[in-house]
Amino acid sequence: MESKISDITRSLDFSHAETVDLKGEVKLLQQTKRENNTIIEGLKNRVEDVMQRMNNQEDYSRRNNIRISGIKKLPNGETWEQTAEQVSTLIRDKLQLPSAKLEHACRVGPVTRLAPRTIVARFEHFGDREAVTRNSRKLKGTGIFINEDLCPASQEKVKNQLPLMKQARTDGKIAYFKHMRLIIKERTGPQPPTDDGVAASGGGDEPPWTSYRSVVASGASAGVADVVPSTTHDVAGGASAGGGVVAGDGEVTNEAPVERGTSQHRLCRKDLRDRKKK
Repeated sequence: MESKISDITRSLDFSHAETVDLKGEVKLLQQTKRENNTIIEGLKNRVEDVMQRMNNQEDYSRRNNIRISGIKKLPNGETWEQTAEQVSTLIRDKLQLPSAKLEHACRVGPVTRLAPRTIVARFEHFGDREAVTRNSRKLKGTGIFINEDLCPASQEKVKNQLPLMKQARTDGKIAYFKHMRLIIKERTGPQPPTDDGVAASGGGDEPPWTSYRSVVASGASAGVADVVPSTTHDVAGGASAGGGVVAGDGEVTNEAPVERGTSQHRLCRKDLRDRKKK
């Protein structure tokens, strides 16, 4: 009996020792896992940063480009030269910009029966692209729309914010995109006619019914924030692509919002009060 008890005791001691060793190994594995998770998280952040830089670089490389939708293809086929000629004619006759220098233009995307393929046009100078963007409001009612040429990731961010833009316009507000930013502005005074059928394009002077109060939904998260009143009613856009496409009424520049407490802010508020008195 004593021999059996002794054997059981030795077996228990051995099992206990194994358990202690396993606990030590588990702690070591847990520590290794935590270290690996930290490394993986750091690598994820680096990959995201690299991807963002790549997207910004691609957007910047497209800064002289625009996307034109609604131009019908020639019935007997179309060469690149003929596509470029159609774009040049549109810019010269419809937008009244004969001096804008087009570098090249071609159709992109799959062929469908629903609509003609989009044309990507590139200008020799960024200023020409900006002028075309500003004058694109003259295309209202023609079924032709002009938008920025963004990389796929940026296009997805814009697409995710389209419901917010449509809702804002339904509510009677001014809504447009500047690069990937959705800018929503309140209206004051009599409401203008709705821009039925107007896509994300346009530019021009700020209408008198636009107030100084703005709301910005920036990036894919489309978070909302109040912008301090600015004499130009502008919000700075993405630095990567430079400039932006306006969808609706409003002037877009590269000026940043005016900070509260500054002399410029006080002048803006004084200007706002003077306008209200008038």
